[in-house]
Amino acid sequence: MLDGTTPLELIGWTRIAVLILCFGGAAWLDHKTRRVSNDWWWSWAKPTIFLLCLELLVLEADWMVWLTASAALSFASTALIGRPDLGDLLRGSRIDIAVTIWYLASAVGLGMGAFVHGPVLVDYFSVDAGLLLDPEAERMALLWGQMLLIGVVLLFFEMAWRFRMLHGGADAKAMMLAALLIPSWNGAPVPLLVDVHFTAMPPALSLMIWAGLAFLVLPFIMFIRNLKAGDAFPLEMSWHAFRMPLAEIPNNHVWLLEEMVDRPDGTRGVMRRMRPLRGSRAETDVAAVIDELAAEGCEKAWVTAKYPFLLFVFPAILPFILLGDPITWALEQFSLLA
Repeated sequence: MLDGTTPLELIGWTRIAVLILCFGGAAWLDHKTRRVSNDWWWSWAKPTIFLLCLELLVLEADWMVWLTASAALSFASTALIGRPDLGDLLRGSRIDIAVTIWYLASAVGLGMGAFVHGPVLVDYFSVDAGLLLDPEAERMALLWGQMLLIGVVLLFFEMAWRFRMLHGGADAKAMMLAALLIPSWNGAPVPLLVDVHFTAMPPALSLMIWAGLAFLVLPFIMFIRNLKAGDAFPLEMSWHAFRMPLAEIPNNHVWLLEEMVDRPDGTRGVMRRMRPLRGSRAETDVAAVIDELAAEGCEKAWVTAKYPFLLFVFPAILPFILLGDPITWALEQFSLLA
C-alpha cells in the first residue's frame, strides 16, 4: 500500500477508476448502437459488489449492516434478472427459490437493523452528535443508515425510469450502478478542488444533476453548429435541431421533424414540428415521408438527434470528481460572494 494511503482511500480511488471505465464504455456503446446489454452491466457489477463488500470488511460491519446492503443489492438485481415468479417457485425452480431466500434473509437483516440501529440514528440527529451515544453504536448505526440510503436512491432511480424521467433502461441501470459503486461521500477521494463542509445529497444523485447541467449546454452548441452551416433560422429550430440530407436520415439515430401534410386551404406542403410527435408518420413510416419530401424538391430536412443520456453522464464525471456535489458547490460559491 502507498505510504499515507488508507484502505478506504484506496477503495475510493478504485471506485472512481471503475466509474470512469464502466461509464466511458457504456456511453460509447449507447452512442454507436443505442443499446447497452445486460452483459455489460453484469461485468461491471462484479467489481462494484466486491468494492462494497471490501468497504464493509474494512469498517467491520455487523450482520445487520451486511444484510441491509444485501437488501439494496437484491433490489438492484431486479433490473437485470427480474423478480421471482410464483409459478416457477411452485414448479421448484432452484434459481427462483434461491433468489427468494436471498430476499427473505435481506428483509430480516433490514428489519433487525431498523429495530437495533434505527433508534440510535434518531438519537444521533436529535442531540449533539456523540454526547449521549456509545461511539461504536453510533458508528454502526450511521453505517447501517448509509446502506439504507443506498436502497432509497435505488428506489428513486427505479421510479425515475417508470415515470420516464430516465427514458432508457440503460440510463436507470447506469445510475443504479453509480449508487452502489459510490454509496456515500464518506471515504470518497472527491471532490479534489473544494473543501466540503457539508453535502446536500448522495453521490449518484449529484452525478445525475451534473449530467443534467451538461445537457443545458447542448442548445448553445447546436446554435453555433447551425450558424456555421448557414441554418441559424428559424430560431425556434436552430437551438435544438439541424438539417440533414434526406439520404442520410435512415442511417442515423434521429427524429424527423418534417413531413408532407394537407393544409386547411386544400394545398399540400411541408409541415415542421419543434419536437417529434409520437405515432406520427415521420416516426412510423420514415421512408415514405422521405420520398414525399424528395418529390417536393427537398434535399434536406430538420431532424433532432436521439441523444443518449449516458453521453452526458460520462463527461459529468469530471465536475463530479473536481467539485463534488453541485448543490453544495453552488451554495459555497454564493456564500463566498455574499
